[in-house]
Amino acid sequence: MCRVGILMLPGQVPLDLVGPWQVLHCAQRLSSSFEVSYFGPCESVDWLGPLRLSGMQPLPESLEHLDLLVVPGQYAAAIDPSMQQTAVNWLRQRGNEPGQVMGICSGTLLLAEAGLLCGRRCTTHHDLVERLSRLAPAARVQRDCIFVDDGRVLTSAGISTGIDTMLHWLIRRFGHELSLAVAREMVLYLRRSGQEPQLGIWLQGRNHVDARIHRLQDRLTEAPQQDWDMPRMAAEVALSERHLRRRFQRLTGMSLPEYLARLRLNMARRLMQETSLGLADIAERVGLQDDRQLRRVWGRYEQDSPGVWRRRCCQS
Repeated sequence: MCRVGILMLPGQVPLDLVGPWQVLHCAQRLSSSFEVSYFGPCESVDWLGPLRLSGMQPLPESLEHLDLLVVPGQYAAAIDPSMQQTAVNWLRQRGNEPGQVMGICSGTLLLAEAGLLCGRRCTTHHDLVERLSRLAPAARVQRDCIFVDDGRVLTSAGISTGIDTMLHWLIRRFGHELSLAVAREMVLYLRRSGQEPQLGIWLQGRNHVDARIHRLQDRLTEAPQQDWDMPRMAAEVALSERHLRRRFQRLTGMSLPEYLARLRLNMARRLMQETSLGLADIAERVGLQDDRQLRRVWGRYEQDSPGVWRRRCCQS
């Protein structure tokens, strides 16, 4: 069971709250291993005009049971100073207990006030970057990114980027398959992050309505490591090889070998990030003959060598 808690405060920006929540809701529907709880300084809070949110639990006395604590942003004019200070004091006491903490937009400012960003890379909405720097002078504030993953603490620029951040967290926690399923359920592209520059290939080339080609792309995405020669792919969709080549190129803008190579390369990147496997083992797992073939495919899309890329990922 993965347990996620959301801190509820007055005036939360609708998409800061609902965007990440929708990702969790989809993941919860697709996987029975999620439990989401909502808590705050009071049982109900003002939200949008006459609308109120209610049913919140009291602030927990411990957060050690949580895998992730989410702190959405708020509209400044709707902030209740008393509740805000209560939340900051609570975060200062409990913020280091969950497995990870995620600040969305101005929610990052709450983390800063609670002293949770010291020495960490972080970001927030571009209008709030200077304030974040003042609140957390020992933090390494990033100004040119949509979200930052600094291990225990994730922060985002807010609004729609809270969705990207939660999808990224799903990838880190559960692997790519669940995140891909959620993104497709929400009709989203998985945006690129600093360490996953080609992540969009999982959904790239799918802006068409051909059911057969979609079915083949699903099969390739599910198992790019398998032996996908042209006869097998053609049989998968009941088309001749020649017809499939032409149809795939016309609909996706790339050839089938290129599409498959990029899927395999993305799987290789993920294994390089998440495991200590050598290149030969990684090549075998992604369906390439050996490490030399992996390096050749890598060289088509990356400027750095696999070793340099991997070291950079480990340092970030």
